[in-house]
Amino acid sequence: MPLGVFRGLVRGARRGVMTAKQGNKHFYKGRGAKSTGVLTSKGKYIVMPNKIPEIVVPDLTGFELKPYVSYRTQRVVCKPLFGSDIVDLTGLNETETTSSSTSTK
Repeated sequence: MPLGVFRGLVRGARRGVMTAKQGNKHFYKGRGAKSTGVLTSKGKYIVMPNKIPEIVVPDLTGFELKPYVSYRTQRVVCKPLFGSDIVDLTGLNETETTSSSTSTK
């Protein structure tokens, strides 16, 4: 392997994630935020309401638990949950739903 190729591989291995300050003036990295609209060809930005995230916060008045979990709590280990287990937990079996729908007709 020529020395130049090897030296290039070593230099590339040392290089980490590129930030916006390391690129030239045309490099724009961004922060991973989602856009809330579209930019038209005339330079106008149109906000699309379906792209704006909706944050739903429940009413926590009278809620007794605190947002802290002690490190001294015991670890709870459960078996993995599968789709059939969820159906059993909800009480909705496929045979029960089909038999009830045929009896109502």
